[in-house]
Amino acid sequence: MIEIRAPRPETDIGPLTEATNRPGVRNGTLRLPFTPEDLIRQRLTKPSPDVHQLVACWDGLAVGQGSLMLNRGRRRHAGEVFLFIHDDYWGRGLGRALLSALLDLADNWYGLTRVGLETATHNTRAIAMYEAHGFQREGLKRADVINNGRLEDSLVMGRIRPAPAYGEDAQ
Repeated sequence: MIEIRAPRPETDIGPLTEATNRPGVRNGTLRLPFTPEDLIRQRLTKPSPDVHQLVACWDGLAVGQGSLMLNRGRRRHAGEVFLFIHDDYWGRGLGRALLSALLDLADNWYGLTRVGLETATHNTRAIAMYEAHGFQREGLKRADVINNGRLEDSLVMGRIRPAPAYGEDAQ
């Protein structure tokens, strides 16, 4: 049922454009409405070298996307995660599976110590999921985003992982 994989632009652009334009995705994330297919196409076919993308599928259909964006310079030990799941597929474990895969990349392949994110303060389901994965609330960005004509706060969250000792086996 759930599959987490690399993007396949030839099949994923349409379904991911549909998913990102759903009202729940728009209200729960910091995305603008009416995301054009060309923007999704560009993100999938010409990603930045500092962004690792994954797609969440339900019975073979792409219904969500997540990204791990690596920081540079003195912040190279850290990254940011971004994800969304199509409204009709919430509550099926897709977000948890996608976030777990992104954190596996961060921990076991990039060796990141810190992973951060921002979410809408009213997105309580997502906040609970992030907290279950070790994220902590770090701060509130007051009047940070306009949503449906109203200023709303954003919640900044972070997960700190101690660096493994040299030679220590990955868990």
